[in-house]
Amino acid sequence: MLREKIKVAIYIRVSTKEQAEEGYSIEEQEKRSKQECEEQGWPVYKVYSDRGISGKSIKGRPGLQAMLADAELGKFDIVLVWKLNRLSRKLKDTLEIIEKLSSNNVELKSITEKTEINTPEGRLHLHIMSSLGEFERGQISENVKMGMKARAKDGRWNGGIVLGYDLMDVPNSTKKRSDRILVINPEEGTLVKKIFQMYYNGKGYKAIANQINKEGNRSKKGNPFSVNAIRDILMNPIYCGKIRYDVRSNWSAKRRKGTNPNPVLVPGIHEPIITEEMFDKVQELIKSKNGKPNKVFTGSYPLTGILRCPVCNSGMVAGRVSYTYKDGSKKLTRYYYCGAWRNQGTAVCRSNGIRADEVEKYVYVKLKRLLTSDPFLKATISKVNKKRQEVSIPAENNIRNIEKEIQTLTSNRDMYFKLMEKRAIDETLLLQKLQEIADKIALLEKNKLDQEKYLTIGDIPEVPFDLVKATLSEFGELLEATTSNEERKTLLHLLIEEIKVGNAKRPENVVVKFNKTLVDYITENGGLPAEGSPLLRYKNSLELQTYDFQVGI
Repeated sequence: MLREKIKVAIYIRVSTKEQAEEGYSIEEQEKRSKQECEEQGWPVYKVYSDRGISGKSIKGRPGLQAMLADAELGKFDIVLVWKLNRLSRKLKDTLEIIEKLSSNNVELKSITEKTEINTPEGRLHLHIMSSLGEFERGQISENVKMGMKARAKDGRWNGGIVLGYDLMDVPNSTKKRSDRILVINPEEGTLVKKIFQMYYNGKGYKAIANQINKEGNRSKKGNPFSVNAIRDILMNPIYCGKIRYDVRSNWSAKRRKGTNPNPVLVPGIHEPIITEEMFDKVQELIKSKNGKPNKVFTGSYPLTGILRCPVCNSGMVAGRVSYTYKDGSKKLTRYYYCGAWRNQGTAVCRSNGIRADEVEKYVYVKLKRLLTSDPFLKATISKVNKKRQEVSIPAENNIRNIEKEIQTLTSNRDMYFKLMEKRAIDETLLLQKLQEIADKIALLEKNKLDQEKYLTIGDIPEVPFDLVKATLSEFGELLEATTSNEERKTLLHLLIEEIKVGNAKRPENVVVKFNKTLVDYITENGGLPAEGSPLLRYKNSLELQTYDFQVGI
């Protein structure tokens, strides 16, 4: 007999394709789940949803992540799903989710698969169903890949937008993706020709990016051209009339390590922008320059990535200046430069160089003050705790506004369904409008989840002084003990969110962060703290998950 106080969290999900399939809609899943809870006498704590998100991975799913976070806080006792594949289509991810729920004494139940997962028979059934779901996803993926490879071998483009071309529908077609072809965009095609000619005439990647950015040219997505973007254009055979496909195998898992030695490379059905002769000459030039060594910056640059440019707020990167004395000896001075300037040229930003030794000294002095001064630390924590209590009221207003927008969009969707029933709207237009509405609702629901996090902040215990004091004390000892530049950089990145630099090229503010990741790293890499340390007392506390703050020092 279940206890009356048991609370249920409902989790629902649909991918884009499934939104049009009967029985898979978000609304249908929620309706059936609430009916099940009503029949069983279970009060519903909350409905967590991920609309239009694939079950391939558990990452990037705000509804699922919010549900798991609340499970750790003990806010409910059961997670109810319509089918187990709503959690994930990968067996590994499904088992990982179940393990997280189980470790927090949360039971998982499925409406359509009446299985007790906590029994041996139930676990066997779970493995079978999850394996079938993963197999189904793999088959679909393989079929899609085979179709795309066949298209590529026919000389058809499988990618999305590409500079120099527009994707056009073939006249009198069914307007499917397979019927879309590349047509030269005159203005962009001229720019592509110019980029190839500039490189052939001796200009490098950065010089080309700098010049075309200054002339007001932008990428297909409206961004300034970077060094990498110029290189990719120069090495893309699509511009000489060829289709290249399957260069990277299993990109989501292997990234650049998954290079395919034998990709598809065939003549395309599209019109080339440059001649094959010009393309081959440029490739020879690129190969001749690849053997030259890149600049190697000696020394440590621990603040790259967290030091921000004072003008454009981009991350600053490593650099150096060499000065030669009259006696022939040289002096190297380390600098941090704007990464946007380094990558995209003066059309985007200036160098805004700042002496590395000066900014690093400033940061270390600030950190030492934070690590050793109890009054300063208490004032910092007091400021954070006060701010945490002030964020819930704006969040409530934001949630109300979001719910009104969702209600309006839902009414619009119902109106389109009525038009469909009266045959007053074209089916293609209907699907397009429904997809637009679904995308907007999905974004609003994500924003709502983000705002709901702030509602619980007022109920979370204040950040305890002794926990922060113990953690920072261990951090200081670990920072002093480490001799590796990489380890020191890792530690600084764990504690520092960003470093603001003023217009006078002097650091003005260091934003520090404190969370479970920092505590875990210190205890795992620096060894457990001494017996009696507050860090030991909080190490395994679920409340530790709630302590996450940032403050400028």
